[in-house]
Amino acid sequence: MLGDLSIPEAAIRTLAAERACWETYLTYFEVLDDKRSHLEACACFTEDATITYGMKGGALEFTSRAEYADFLEGAAATQEMVAHVVGQHRFVWDGGTPRLITYVTVWQWFVANAHGGELRPADYVTIGHSVDEFRNVGDAWLIARRTVRPAAGITAIGSRPA
Repeated sequence: MLGDLSIPEAAIRTLAAERACWETYLTYFEVLDDKRSHLEACACFTEDATITYGMKGGALEFTSRAEYADFLEGAAATQEMVAHVVGQHRFVWDGGTPRLITYVTVWQWFVANAHGGELRPADYVTIGHSVDEFRNVGDAWLIARRTVRPAAGITAIGSRPA
């Protein structure tokens, strides 16, 4: 069974699954940071993914990949640039289902302050705590459930846009 590291064959399959989950996770942030398509970023999620996003005060709930893509598109309209820096992480397995627990520092530069130039300091920095549950879909491990909340307070530096 995946998640069982006591049997060599299962351990190898578990590590391969974790590597695939990690690649999906990092691809999501790479796509956002490169300002590529939000549909491409959302391809890292299952079509029926459930996302609970608590980084804007109260929690926002999304019940599909498409619904989350709409949210990302709206958020991107206010951002000139964004950079996600993934911190400590670990995998936890429950009945063959992998969960990835991470901390992510997010640096944001807003369009409203673009007059300051690209080399200005970030307008807003926050640290999130993310728990992602993955599901094997075809030949890919995709995010089926995501919960993001502030790691400690909502703002690390700067202020959120109005």
